[in-house]
Amino acid sequence: MSLRGEFEKVLREFMEATGGDVVGCALARTDGLMVASILPAGIDRRRIAALGATIAGVAGKLCKDLDRGEPLRTMIEGSKGNLIATPVGGNMLLVALTTESPNLGLIFLEMERAAEDVKNVIEKRR
Repeated sequence: MSLRGEFEKVLREFMEATGGDVVGCALARTDGLMVASILPAGIDRRRIAALGATIAGVAGKLCKDLDRGEPLRTMIEGSKGNLIATPVGGNMLLVALTTESPNLGLIFLEMERAAEDVKNVIEKRR
């Protein structure tokens, strides 16, 4: 299986584990380039990667400037759902799009598991 295929498998498993609360997700590099994604129709995958990297970068700067350590996740709550970005190793982010009223505890837990799965895929490929 290709590297992209392995990442897409991790993303599918993440979405399934959240019971429908995550309606789309992507794995992007911190420089804004897309690695893999499973997104609803009409969502521009390049835009998700670029904007996810932007918000993660701003969160990192804020945490550093305010002496808050490393950001664990960044969440933007919208009236129609949320966008959550979390670092997954060196230069990658997991970005999730949620429903309006998701089970955030489950999503955060599953994001941690998915981050470990991504790290394992990368490590296996070395």
